[in-house]
Amino acid sequence: MIENGEHLDKKARVENGTSQWEGLYKQRYIVPAKELELVNAVKISPDKKLLATCTSTGLIHIYDYTNGTHKTTLLGHIKGVSDIAFSPIDSSILASCSDDLTVRIWSIAKAACIRILKKHTYHVSALCFNSKGNLLVSGAADETVVIWDLTTGRSLKTLAAHSDPVSSVCLTPDDTIIISASYDGLMRLFDLESGQCLKTLVYNSSSHGTATASTNDVVNFPISNVQITPNGKYILSTSLDGKIRLWDYMNNKVVKTYTSNDTLATICEKYNCSTAFITATEEPLVASGSDNSGVLFWSVQSKCIVYQLQPGSTILGLDSNENGSELVTCSLQGDVHVYDLEPQYLRLNGNGHHETPSGPSSPESELSQDELNGEEQEGVRLESEQERLEQEEEAA
Repeated sequence: MIENGEHLDKKARVENGTSQWEGLYKQRYIVPAKELELVNAVKISPDKKLLATCTSTGLIHIYDYTNGTHKTTLLGHIKGVSDIAFSPIDSSILASCSDDLTVRIWSIAKAACIRILKKHTYHVSALCFNSKGNLLVSGAADETVVIWDLTTGRSLKTLAAHSDPVSSVCLTPDDTIIISASYDGLMRLFDLESGQCLKTLVYNSSSHGTATASTNDVVNFPISNVQITPNGKYILSTSLDGKIRLWDYMNNKVVKTYTSNDTLATICEKYNCSTAFITATEEPLVASGSDNSGVLFWSVQSKCIVYQLQPGSTILGLDSNENGSELVTCSLQGDVHVYDLEPQYLRLNGNGHHETPSGPSSPESELSQDELNGEEQEGVRLESEQERLEQEEEAA
């Protein structure tokens, strides 16, 4: 575990061994664990009025985000719920996916399921809305990604995406590209409109500096989570080798790798750990859950851990508002924590004043190539669409 600033960024240390980032977040409240319920994911609504959690018992709980008061429970799934997502245009609409093979759309105001989507043939593990809220993308253990039209409730396309269960899906901010991740160790990029696979990214630890099409001697560690940066230029992935990687996906390279030097601290080696980008601070940070060390915060540029929340906890889910000034977590212990960034850590605007905590990320706070310069490109294997089709034929 991280003690006395041992693994903190040297720039962040002071003489007594603590960090200048000490007290970065203040806890607002805790939603206590419910008996026999494992919380798989937690999400903040776009209007920041609601907090939703999904559980291993098939229940979805809705809370008042301001104070944690329980508002309602959504009933309908008959098996565990893996993931949830609020509609980006209507915070009263929630989507969920479950081990019962269904995707459900809920009206929170009515506390009722308003649509059931059936297409997957095995556990549904991940989902996301497009920015207009009229399309939904889901990924499942049946190795497929499905694109849904929420107006009609019909599936528009089913993509044979991977050779192992799909663990995570996300969309680029312009809604043009689906990014899927899988336990086969691959990330694939699909054109949302056509469904065509644009490229496949695989981390290649045996290669440095050049992306190749070679498939020899490559160990593909299962990828448990992917997230796109707010500016749409980078992908953040977590994999079961305990590494978090920042990908310049358009140029087929890994530009940053985040991990812990503490041999006792494990990151995403046992559990699917969520991540968040913190751009409300003067220096951008990457936040991630961990198997046994709570929430860890890395400096984007230096790759050093600068802060830690809930040390000793297993963090299964993590979500934040747009700029990371508000953060929520759910742990293996079943409790949900809500945090606010302390005002003194908010980045300064052009007038020398701290920005509004709830405000959107400013252009200056987005991850830029200038902030990532000087990093040696790590090996990436780039797979063509033809190779993907050939592998599918061989598997069949």
